[in-house]
Amino acid sequence: MRHRGGYSAAWAAALIALTGCTRVSDRSRFEGPQEQLEILLSAPAPGERGVDPEIRIDLCLSGRIDPRSLDEIDATVSSGGAITDSEFSVQLVPWLSPGEDRPPDDRRAPWCGGSVLSIEPKASLLPGAQFRLRLFPSAVGWAGEELSTDGPQWVTDEGADEPRYVVEFTVDPTPSLEPFPEDDPTPPVTLRDLFTDGRVFDPSTDTCRCHRDPDDLALARLDLRDPAVATVGLLGSAQPRDTGFAMVAPRDPSQSFLVQKLLRDDHEQGQGEALYGVLGDPMPPDEPLRYADLLPILQWIADGAEP
Repeated sequence: MRHRGGYSAAWAAALIALTGCTRVSDRSRFEGPQEQLEILLSAPAPGERGVDPEIRIDLCLSGRIDPRSLDEIDATVSSGGAITDSEFSVQLVPWLSPGEDRPPDDRRAPWCGGSVLSIEPKASLLPGAQFRLRLFPSAVGWAGEELSTDGPQWVTDEGADEPRYVVEFTVDPTPSLEPFPEDDPTPPVTLRDLFTDGRVFDPSTDTCRCHRDPDDLALARLDLRDPAVATVGLLGSAQPRDTGFAMVAPRDPSQSFLVQKLLRDDHEQGQGEALYGVLGDPMPPDEPLRYADLLPILQWIADGAEP
């Protein structure tokens, strides 16, 4: 289990040279974990019936999760003694609807206040069968928080040394026989799209004005005056930033420093300080970026971060 506490002042100072898109703050960002993470709800819900055989299981957490802790997660989806091969992923800030591969219809706020841990079977689940998700408590929060094992879904099997988070559900016995729809013809979001009218990087808006002001240090760190120059700043280097992640990790918004820089530690109210380990103030510095403006950035990265 990874813990990211214990930062030294010298180490923090050395990282200033790696900082991008930041205003230096005199507030300490290295207090360490203060509380535990909790799993607040799941989709599907415990005991749910008629579940889509193409389901993705989403677990809503009370806070941010470190995407790198996926290496330590041990979870299984099984029916009887047969275990289904599955993939794990993290939505640092939820940008997909529960169990689906599209953004939410209501773009005013995410459906989960913290991060979402997703477990997606690689093959369709057997219609009518009962399945069980079992998750070991090895996920780690953004600031090193451990996962609480209190609650009715945490079960300790006979002979086990620690509890597992258990969700049982039953797949729809009569799934639709209609052919799968063709791939979504919607083209991927490009960086150029984010500069169009009303989008987050639109030069006519005030959202990123510090990154267009010749007198502001932010412009030297990340130039957002036009998409061609911005491509170099966002995608031109794999150099790790404050948190150890590249500025943009194509197809993985959670491992992109750009996204981490746009978030705040008070995930419920959105008015807190920069995430743990991020030097300087969060961006934008005056007020949080609206969820509706953050979604296109997440979509752009998830689509492959095309220029």
